[in-house]
Amino acid sequence: MQTGLFTRSAPRAHSKSIWAALLRVSGILPLAKSWVRRKGTLVLTFHRVLADADLQQTASLSGMVVRQKTFDAFLDYASRKYEFIDLSQDLDWQRGSKIKLAITFDDGWCDNATIAYPIACKHQAPMVIFIVAEKIGTTLPFWPERTAAVLDRRRTSPGMVQSRDYIERTIEDLKGLPAQERNQRIGELISEHLTAQSFPEVDQTMSWEEVAQLHRGGVTFGSHTSTHEILTSVPLAQAEEEIAGSRDRIEKSLGSSCRLFSYPNGDCSQGVRDLAQQAGYHLAFLNQDPGVWTEKCDPYLIPRVNVCEFHLVDSTGNFSPLIFDYAVVWNAAKGMFKEICTNYLLKLRRQCQGWFARLGPSSDKKHLEKSS
Repeated sequence: MQTGLFTRSAPRAHSKSIWAALLRVSGILPLAKSWVRRKGTLVLTFHRVLADADLQQTASLSGMVVRQKTFDAFLDYASRKYEFIDLSQDLDWQRGSKIKLAITFDDGWCDNATIAYPIACKHQAPMVIFIVAEKIGTTLPFWPERTAAVLDRRRTSPGMVQSRDYIERTIEDLKGLPAQERNQRIGELISEHLTAQSFPEVDQTMSWEEVAQLHRGGVTFGSHTSTHEILTSVPLAQAEEEIAGSRDRIEKSLGSSCRLFSYPNGDCSQGVRDLAQQAGYHLAFLNQDPGVWTEKCDPYLIPRVNVCEFHLVDSTGNFSPLIFDYAVVWNAAKGMFKEICTNYLLKLRRQCQGWFARLGPSSDKKHLEKSS
């Protein structure tokens, strides 16, 4: 895999920069940022921070990766222009002069410890890492990377014309299958093409020793389930074990409470949400639709914004505050506006149903009186 796969094409990057600049000049983007500042907190989701040399080896897809120098430049900017918050503490909902920002990582990759953590310490940015309890200390722990490794190998084989877009679409399609069917298909594919000798060394999760070391250094650890199963694709009894069992495992390993949870792939249902609450977590985080964490949010359905390399850099590959404001803050503001509109329409619908329910019996009574 090449570094260019983790950035947008030059024409697309230029178009994004032009549109973002127009939003800024028009005053719309500054207004959106002010609205976000007044309403709540931005929670960002990262997955991996890699050195350029590691980009040649990883099986992780582009939507999961930020380059080391980009992450460093971003945190330098955020430390000056935003207010970092620590999710291990109760959130202060008082408005401040800066947008509140929380930094979270999903999965618990080894580069969280070796690359991201030192940079976060440098800029005094609190980190939350959501780990997968039964996948600690393993290589290629998750099926999307194993599948991508196989498909990428087939793509580069003579006679194969599969593209990286095809690989990403295939993985998204697999996510939509029932867990049993998906695992069967992936197992057949991997057994044919992937051997222990072909595992990319860069694609490993942290060991429990590294987790403990970072925990002593101030990192907050939450649960990302036991095996990273998409919870809406399995029976609720299995989802309960994934949610509650992982919390027990983490608490026993670290000797402290595990209060935070994030849903794998951001997928959640009412039943899954209730299981997270029943398991004893204080907060649970989504990762599908961008939004802002406001005081009115359900504490078990907190929106986050996924961040990868092309959400942070311009057409030259350098960190751009304007691109961050557009790709992250602007999209979060749009998500918050969409949620407000949806809630308003639902409220209006309930009111209309109530009105019709009250009018119904009286209308029938008037009709009977006229008939008599």
